[in-house]
Amino acid sequence: MRGLLVTIAVFLCTVGTPLSAQEGMEGLRHGKLDNGLTYYVKHSKAEPGRVSFYLLQNVGAILEEDHENGLAHFLEHMAFNGTTHFPGGVMPYLRGRGIFTFNAKTGINQTVYNIEDVPVAEGGLVDTCMFIVKDWCSEILLKDKDIDEERGVIIEEWRSHYNVGRRLQEGAAPVVYNHTKYAKRNVIGTVELLQSFPSDVLREFYRKWYRPDLQCVIVVGDIDEEEFEERVKELFGQIPARENPLERYEVEIPDRADMDYMLILDAENPSKMISFHQRAHRQEGLDEVGRKAYSFKARIFNALMGQRLSRIVNANKEKFLSVSGTFESFVRNYNGFSLDVIPYKNQDAEAFEQVWTAWEEIRRYGFTDKEVERVQEALFQELMKMESEVEKESNPYYVSVFQNHFLAGMPFHEQPVELGLLKEALLEITAEDMSHWIHSWANDSNQIVVVSGNDKDYKYLTKDDILNIMAKVAEKDIEPEVEEHKTPEPFDLQLQAGTIRKVKKLDRFKAEEWTLSNGAKVYYKHVEEGHGFFSLACSSHGGRSVVATEDLPTLTAMQALTLKSGLYKYDLSTLKELVQGKQIRLNMMISDYTEGFGGSTKAENAELLFQLYYLLFQQPRFDRTQFDKYVERSRYAYENQRKTPQNLVQDTIRMLTVREDERNKDYGVAYFDMMNFERLESLYRERFSNAGEFTFCIVGDIDRDEAARLACEYIGALPSRGGKKEEYIIRDYSVDTDTIAREFKVVMPGDKGMVNIVLENDGKFSLKEQIAFNIWGQMLRARYFSIVREQESASYGVNADAGYRDFPDRKATLMIGFETESDKVERMKEIIYRELEKSTKELFKESELAPVVTVIKRSNEQVNENLGIDFWMNVLNSYVEYGKDITEHSAFDKALDSITVKDIQRVAQKFLKHVKLRDWVIKSEKENPLSDWE
Repeated sequence: MRGLLVTIAVFLCTVGTPLSAQEGMEGLRHGKLDNGLTYYVKHSKAEPGRVSFYLLQNVGAILEEDHENGLAHFLEHMAFNGTTHFPGGVMPYLRGRGIFTFNAKTGINQTVYNIEDVPVAEGGLVDTCMFIVKDWCSEILLKDKDIDEERGVIIEEWRSHYNVGRRLQEGAAPVVYNHTKYAKRNVIGTVELLQSFPSDVLREFYRKWYRPDLQCVIVVGDIDEEEFEERVKELFGQIPARENPLERYEVEIPDRADMDYMLILDAENPSKMISFHQRAHRQEGLDEVGRKAYSFKARIFNALMGQRLSRIVNANKEKFLSVSGTFESFVRNYNGFSLDVIPYKNQDAEAFEQVWTAWEEIRRYGFTDKEVERVQEALFQELMKMESEVEKESNPYYVSVFQNHFLAGMPFHEQPVELGLLKEALLEITAEDMSHWIHSWANDSNQIVVVSGNDKDYKYLTKDDILNIMAKVAEKDIEPEVEEHKTPEPFDLQLQAGTIRKVKKLDRFKAEEWTLSNGAKVYYKHVEEGHGFFSLACSSHGGRSVVATEDLPTLTAMQALTLKSGLYKYDLSTLKELVQGKQIRLNMMISDYTEGFGGSTKAENAELLFQLYYLLFQQPRFDRTQFDKYVERSRYAYENQRKTPQNLVQDTIRMLTVREDERNKDYGVAYFDMMNFERLESLYRERFSNAGEFTFCIVGDIDRDEAARLACEYIGALPSRGGKKEEYIIRDYSVDTDTIAREFKVVMPGDKGMVNIVLENDGKFSLKEQIAFNIWGQMLRARYFSIVREQESASYGVNADAGYRDFPDRKATLMIGFETESDKVERMKEIIYRELEKSTKELFKESELAPVVTVIKRSNEQVNENLGIDFWMNVLNSYVEYGKDITEHSAFDKALDSITVKDIQRVAQKFLKHVKLRDWVIKSEKENPLSDWE
């Protein structure tokens, strides 16, 4: 519920129209102080005993002048480096008190700071967090020394994001944003400016824009809202109002009558793409229901646009490798439509014409009543699911609506009221409304085409080519969509139902294990938190590991094509019609060691889900045309993939670390020739022919007797055979060499050194040692952050992750990775290895251990607070596959409580004593190309 509700709340607030504030949310206090600061204080039981704080600034990169480019983001960093009451830095203070959920994010139009998950019982800590937020408002120190030290950190952040995606985005910005200020602001700025701006320029930006009339404080949690409102008023009311403040202006993007065009080439671009964009002004004058309807129209449009484009693929007529069309939020006050086409090689014109024709048909005729009704039904079912869970409060929901109320005047309501308005808005939409909505923005102005590629010698579409194709399509005699509606025939197989031969109570889980007459094992667990939904999953041992070598290519095709041609007598379109509006999810998976199916739906649709499960086992459907098209597309993608220098390095690393045999070698394009349609169905049946080898789990809000009936009727009817159950074969392709270290130099934009270090130990570690090992990794990460980022300013961050597994084999792994300047690689690696060695000889401080233990305990508490379907499915799967009871925490808790810094040292010593090392360094060949793109 949390994800769905927040998603819809955010979506509906980003493409709509602002309205005046509305009151009426229980447990809320909000208002505006005399100095202009806005506040929201909300009591919520979503996180019992916890409170979270947010500072929202209506300030972002768009307010920067050219000599300030990147300083809004730089200022956000400085907020953690030193304030009046925390001159030593906010970050070390919070971490030292076990608060790790804090962050900040600068956007083009706003900046958000947050401190979350603070224990209400620790009154002093709560007060301190409020002081931190208050300091962020007006008392960031901005010392010269701190600013100069942070320059290197932000340049490293710039370096870490300097990739092909960013270069393409920034390259296209002038035409996408019609050469306005939006095209010149990338949030992080340029290396030259980051290196050289005077400190006073940052202080002046802070003084100009961080002021109460542009600030909003949000407090949400298990608190007394009246008490905290008074605290907010008292503390934040001390901030003086700004005299004669600058206007917080909005940047307008002028309309453009003619189409703008740009061609962008980048050697690392993985594909050639034709991207059409069209800006649309936010629609003014809508009432609240109209605003929500506008947003739902966008969702309906995106769904149906995808379906129309998919029909070209399903008919095997496409001239493109991939295509997408979406309408979504663009920047503040603007939405936008995008149509992205990756054409087959040398079929650029044909591909664009084909897609543009499909779009022109929609522009002329819109969608059919049936199409719109189907998507409406699916969206309505989402709302009904959320309504069934609405008693569960959601802090992200509250924060989202308060932010949108502050920034855009969007009204807010209690969740039940909001859902009622959403349903009203959704159900009013007709196909005619959709046509009017499309025509409101799909005109001939504000059109942009960006063509991108990687080969300077390729013949790309020019602006004239695009315009000629558009003109040609405009003259076409296009017939409107005629949808043939077929009422799917009902399930008509006569089955011999099975019986439950044995019932075993699993009291520890309040679940049952049923043994059916065909040998299949079914585990049932009722979960009230499913709110009318349940999941059905099954698995057996085997997977890729037991498939014959010559069949592996066909297995790859089988995984991709299952359900793509339908099931039984239902082709794909009929199958979609069968499940339309029923919120049925169904999928097949094959891993290295297991295979199985997964599915979910509402309890009222359980019969259909079980029928489809039966058909998945017994009546798969594969179409020769679909198979041939899949092989053709896969071969084309392989033959036309763009191998970057980094890709070639990865190929070399694989050659160094992986033993190659017939099962795992790269066959090249011949791999696709080895895919065999005649073997497809028989291979499928080999994997799914014996129900007695499968374990089934039914978890959720479905009645026990109904679940038992369906299990007997459909699972019990599946054929099975006796004998020994198939088991997976563990295949280890790693080389035995203890140490492999290589440095690669490649041509790539940016002065970059990328380091990845992997250490492995296949020894046995006790539960306590596994916990200590994980803690060691987190403590190393904190150490590296302090030294490499904070002291050396040499990297935006160092990842250090320690984990232990006992399936399919036993292995403890420590992975360390970072990026830096090429000439800093050796020194930073010395620090990495020095701290590893130091871990074995010197004890960590208790102050380093305690916060990590606190975070682990809190994480476990949060898991135990969200005991839904997914949680219990994982519980049963762990019990069935590994005999583990992951709901039993006493041994873990006891081990965690007993861990000392000495235990950390011992596990580091044990791990590093017998370890395999893989040390990879990739450096750019250019010496100083940081500003090549800028």
